Amino acid sequence: MRSTSVISILMMTFEQGGKVRIVFHPLAGRGVGRQRAQDLASSLSAVGVDSELIDASNPIEKDHQRTPVGCRAIVVVGGDGLIHRTLPYIVGTRIPVGILPAGSGNDLWRMLGHHNRAETFERIVSYCRHGGNTVKVDVLELRFEDSAYSAKYAIGAVSWGAEAKINAAANKLPRQLGALRYIVGLLLSLPKLKSFYSMVTTETLTFEGQALAASIANIQTLGGGIRLFPKSNFMDGTVELSMVKGTRVLPVLPSLGKILRGDSHRWKVSQQLSAARVKTQQDSYSDGEYVGTGNFDVRVLPGAIELID
Repeated sequence: MRSTSVISILMMTFEQGGKVRIVFHPLAGRGVGRQRAQDLASSLSAVGVDSELIDASNPIEKDHQRTPVGCRAIVVVGGDGLIHRTLPYIVGTRIPVGILPAGSGNDLWRMLGHHNRAETFERIVSYCRHGGNTVKVDVLELRFEDSAYSAKYAIGAVSWGAEAKINAAANKLPRQLGALRYIVGLLLSLPKLKSFYSMVTTETLTFEGQALAASIANIQTLGGGIRLFPKSNFMDGTVELSMVKGTRVLPVLPSLGKILRGDSHRWKVSQQLSAARVKTQQDSYSDGEYVGTGNFDVRVLPGAIELID
């Protein structure tokens, strides 16, 4: 096995007998991402499976004309942010994707129903050696006006307004805080939150007015397990719109507990949808990463990637 840069997965195609590509970031999981990736590569080698380590922190190479490389699976060793960065290279490829959690949130990994990292490790090794079950998972396609409507992808949620500001605040905090970064980011952001105008148009709903928070989600939790979107299912071809309407933060604060549990409350706007047009001047974040500013279209790509179960 050898370590290369993340550009290596640009030209990957599914091949049953190909290598397993292990994508990691050395800072993931408070610095344990590299070690877990190396442990996985060693375990695969011990059972006769060839692998290659791909360090996502390396500079991107310039050669985009490489011959496509066969790949039997990609394993992302990290959290939701690293999975987000890998998405453009795997959507629609049929390459099975394993997730070995090593991030601060790991909400997508939890959505698979996994709760034990060691068990997930063994499942991935077994799949790469013998094959096994995968689940087809929906992906969100985002097209922002500010990027000439070029396609971007998300697998968890796209948020604008308060949740985007909380994400931005959490990203500035030390990674050593782990999942607590989202809660600390929330507390730091509350005094500064202001309402914003937004318009969301779907086939069955139009919302226009002031809001404090807004998300379109494909998974049930954010921030390392905060259950904001209880109706979300990343295998049903729909996503959940969840907004907190209102003009001031203070009247909404008594409902904060319900908001963080995804319960119904007087300020909530909720809808299942497969596509939407969003008009806003806010920054948007997806899977903890900045994705664009201003108006955008979003639609569900059903079963666009296959996750190792």
